[in-house]
Amino acid sequence: MRIVLAFLLTAGLLGCTAGTFQVPQDEFRQQVRTLGVAPVMVDARSTITHPERSEVVALLRRHSSAREERLIDMLKEERGFFDIRRIPERPRELFDDLVKGRSLADEAEGAQYTYSFDRQAVQRISEQYRIDGLLMVILNGVERQEKRWDRTRMNYLEAPYNSIVATAMVVGRSGEILWEFAPEEVFLSLQYPDFDEAYHNKMEAVRLKYITLDGLERTLAEPRGGIVGHSAFPRVYYDLFKKISEGLKPGFINPLRKSGGSETSADTKD
Repeated sequence: MRIVLAFLLTAGLLGCTAGTFQVPQDEFRQQVRTLGVAPVMVDARSTITHPERSEVVALLRRHSSAREERLIDMLKEERGFFDIRRIPERPRELFDDLVKGRSLADEAEGAQYTYSFDRQAVQRISEQYRIDGLLMVILNGVERQEKRWDRTRMNYLEAPYNSIVATAMVVGRSGEILWEFAPEEVFLSLQYPDFDEAYHNKMEAVRLKYITLDGLERTLAEPRGGIVGHSAFPRVYYDLFKKISEGLKPGFINPLRKSGGSETSADTKD
């Protein structure tokens, strides 16, 4: 691998996808009136090549604990459902119960795992909590081709990087995916190109190095306003949840009130 000098930086903005409805939105709107939100889950068997792999998985699980409560609040602010309910299950056991299989959608740029689900397990959750659809957010490791820039924004290295990405899905009562969202942006970078090492040692090759556990922890805990910001909620989770809540808006006529109250729910609808 070598440094690539960029003589001209492009300023075009890439279009931001907001998820894909796998059924017509009108059908989704009629089918999913009460939405259940599962705890954020981690796919420990995905592609995580960090030398301290098990510690990375534990770190993700610890920092993701109870984060879905903020996602629920953000979904309620968008007023897209009659009722939204938290699913108080253990994320690790829930993942093992629900996920039947996984496949890698792309082996290079934009690599992303897609998931299939156990129909009986989904039905059990749906009946137990009286929901029409289950929103799941799964953090998973992939290796995909990316460009990473140095601090001067003059040089970049294009290479396969190991990163943690997010996959969000709404699954219907029969286990079918009704909505899916895979952000292009990585959730957490596990590697970085050491441009400084190459510069100071007069090297043409730039080595990829793994970010330390301490560095990963600080990134996962960093508040929205930065290290000196006043918001305690981590930026990486806020940015992800914002995209999900804005993208998942089927457009109900009588949606949830901002206060979180509901006049109609899965318990009372016909």
